[in-house]
Amino acid sequence: MCDPRRSRGCLSGGDGIFPKTLKGRLTAAVTALVAVACVLVAAVVLDVAYREMRESTGRQQYAMLASAAAHLESELDSRRMLLRTVAEALAAQAGRGRPHEVLAHHPGLRSAFADLALMDAEGRVLASQRGGGYLQGARFAAATCFQKTLREGRGLVSEPVADHSTGGAVVLMTEPVTDAAGRIAFVLCAGIDLRDSPFFARLARLRPDATGHLFAFTRSGVTLYHRDRSRLLRGVEGEAVLENSVRSALRGWEGWAEGRDRDGAQSLVTYKQVRGVDWVLGSVFPADEAFAGIAKARRHAWLWAAGIALLAGAIGWVTMLVLLKPLRALRRHVHAVEREEAGIEVLELDREDEVGALGRAFHALSLKRQRAEQQLKELCLTDPLTGLGNRRQFDHDVALLAEQAARYRFGMAIAFLDVDCFKAINDTYGHAAGDAVLREFGRRLRGLTRPTDRSYRLAGDEFVIVSERLETAENARRFAAKILRAIRRPFEFEGAPLIVTTSIGIAVSRFPVPLTSDLLQHADAALYRTKRAGRDGYTVKELSTPQAPCSTEVALRYRPTVQ
Repeated sequence: MCDPRRSRGCLSGGDGIFPKTLKGRLTAAVTALVAVACVLVAAVVLDVAYREMRESTGRQQYAMLASAAAHLESELDSRRMLLRTVAEALAAQAGRGRPHEVLAHHPGLRSAFADLALMDAEGRVLASQRGGGYLQGARFAAATCFQKTLREGRGLVSEPVADHSTGGAVVLMTEPVTDAAGRIAFVLCAGIDLRDSPFFARLARLRPDATGHLFAFTRSGVTLYHRDRSRLLRGVEGEAVLENSVRSALRGWEGWAEGRDRDGAQSLVTYKQVRGVDWVLGSVFPADEAFAGIAKARRHAWLWAAGIALLAGAIGWVTMLVLLKPLRALRRHVHAVEREEAGIEVLELDREDEVGALGRAFHALSLKRQRAEQQLKELCLTDPLTGLGNRRQFDHDVALLAEQAARYRFGMAIAFLDVDCFKAINDTYGHAAGDAVLREFGRRLRGLTRPTDRSYRLAGDEFVIVSERLETAENARRFAAKILRAIRRPFEFEGAPLIVTTSIGIAVSRFPVPLTSDLLQHADAALYRTKRAGRDGYTVKELSTPQAPCSTEVALRYRPTVQ
């Protein structure tokens, strides 16, 4: 045994590797535990960081593509509106024989389109901005788009076609030009050169890092945009990073995935569908560049882990607690935000580390959920078949309009409409025909109403139009006659014409407007008066009040008119 007088030397030395004292052994044990913990924590944290960065990079690539897709959608919408404006100008000059001047002098056409031509229903070029060009050569290739425009009466975007005059590729846009009777007289056909740098300019600016790139293709698999111009109009399968992801994108999937490209390099591939056209945007981001930061951080982290393992156990544990404190705080803040006990600002979104990335991801998900809730709210107020407001939207709007009419001292009118013999249409042609009639009925109502009018489908074949400042029976009669003429135009179902008429009842009131319930009752009574008179007509009830300021009695003037 050691002599107590020599205990100091005994405690400080020995022949073994480990210290002989309890304090030394505890210190060595704690140091060993810290070393193991450092290795394990480094491994786990780096793996979590890699996964988070992978997810974050994938989301960033998707967000970048979403921005590019929004740019393309805006470009296409602006060109559609420009074509529509030109079509309206041509329709206004119908019969004057000067379409060349409209195409030559309309602002913005030359910068928006490579060429633009006015064609008749046979596909003959009547007027052209630059002499016809490839539009004449591409007419047969775009026959499907051209004929579909004639059938449906709306503008379309074609599949990409080859421009044999320049050796490039173009996408054709069409817009119908109607005559005074609403029939399609001509078709505007415009071409967008796929090599046109302004159209795809933002795609070039948004390419991921130095070697990544973006490309665009149609849902039929034809390449629209690529950094290698020789790939235009070729199949997109050769660009595949993951064959399955390409097939999924062609079927409508959007998102990001990881795999090897055709050269065998690991890459991130992202897809985003473009709204309004069957186009898909894709991006390729080499993994070496995407994860260069985390790879460098991983190498340095192992060196630091080895250094930290040499520190004292107590310092190691304190350090671990300090390092894990932001994560515990983030978890606490996330729970607080979920329970609505704190705002999103507690997540420290401006941090540059993994905690900031997690906070931003949670913030992005929260915003996405809010948008989904807003979309759900809008769906609750819209009739899914016709796109008009439903009964809930009608009840909300009519109360606000009545309040505004009282505040600003103007009149209001309510029109009830239904489809004549709608049950017979369902029984004879089937419910599919009935749905088609209701959709077209709603579309025609939207085309007839003014900006101050609101259209709704209450139930079945019952429709309502609420008009501000339609204060006289004469205006109401003209409005009703306009609706009757529009509805009497034959509907089309499965290629065959279908005769549809409507009955209308209108209640009109100057200021002060009576109770909304009274207006509704009078409009409903007027509708049934029209039905009893034989349908396919209208009845107008004009309501007015005595001039005495203190009087509340309503005097009615009933003027039925049936056509």
